[in-house]
Amino acid sequence: MTPVPARTVVTGATGMLGSNVVRALLDRGGEVVAVVRDPARAAALLPRAPGLHLAGGDVTDVAALTAAGVFRGADALVHTAAYFREYYEPGADPALLYRTNVNAVRSLLHAAAEGGATAAVHVSSIGVLGPGTAARPADEETPSDRTATDNHYYRSKIDSEQVVADFRTHVPSMRVATVLPGWMWGPGDAGPTSAGRLFLAIASGALPGIPDTAMHVVDARDVAEACLRALGGDGRYVVAGVKRPMREVAAAVARAVGVPVPRPVPPRVALLVTAVMEWRARRRGVAPPGTREGVHALLEGTGRHISSERAVRELGIAFRDLDETMRAIAAWYREQGTVPA
Repeated sequence: MTPVPARTVVTGATGMLGSNVVRALLDRGGEVVAVVRDPARAAALLPRAPGLHLAGGDVTDVAALTAAGVFRGADALVHTAAYFREYYEPGADPALLYRTNVNAVRSLLHAAAEGGATAAVHVSSIGVLGPGTAARPADEETPSDRTATDNHYYRSKIDSEQVVADFRTHVPSMRVATVLPGWMWGPGDAGPTSAGRLFLAIASGALPGIPDTAMHVVDARDVAEACLRALGGDGRYVVAGVKRPMREVAAAVARAVGVPVPRPVPPRVALLVTAVMEWRARRRGVAPPGTREGVHALLEGTGRHISSERAVRELGIAFRDLDETMRAIAAWYREQGTVPA
């Protein structure tokens, strides 16, 4: 198992990726300071371990976290918190998006360095890369294109990576690596993210059809492992997983929970269906199982071809089987009482 720092600050610790980072650190005997907005909720979601310390606060107020001693004595920072799932829901707040995804990165890195940390990992997205081609997939050196800059979430991640680059120049005492995951699925998706909502919609039979698209799908536990192995480095690592047709993803979900597989539908039909879902959810005051913005992201992902070769070669990352991922998600949701046994 990869050795880990003695004390690591993890932001977004109750999110799908953050919670898996916390578990991986604790499993290796590390001490974790988990930055969470709701300590009571975090106590219910995260493992009970003597090495886990919950720190209530928000990444948009790093001054308060610093005053509370969150970064004092820390050896490393793993920054997973992001304004992500909210962007793909109706009523997204662009100003809060940039405060969370860009400004907070700068403040967190400086606060961690001042607290004594010498290593950090910042989580970005494969969405910052150009699409690549089947013959020449995009990798860590591929520049952004308009598909990235037209999406405010991707744009914020591009800007956050520039913040990291500037920080490396001015604070060489702390090494900062960047991990660029694909579409993450996995246990611990309490949000839930778009992946979790899609899983639950299929499990409940609320989704009769699935867009006939394809995406790079990766288990959040594999991304968490990449974050741990990247600590102490200053490289950029794509951890995209495997590109899969959505009908394969939906079939794996259906197998994991024992329900019929939603049929593939043309993108135009999917956009119409999600428009109706948004309207119904708005009337009921709940989050829709799918959104038009999410379908557009799936359509954009169909044209992407991404290589994770560097992470495989340099970090030794291996990607889990899709059915294993879906079974783990089903088991976790059953533990939460969300999916029937």
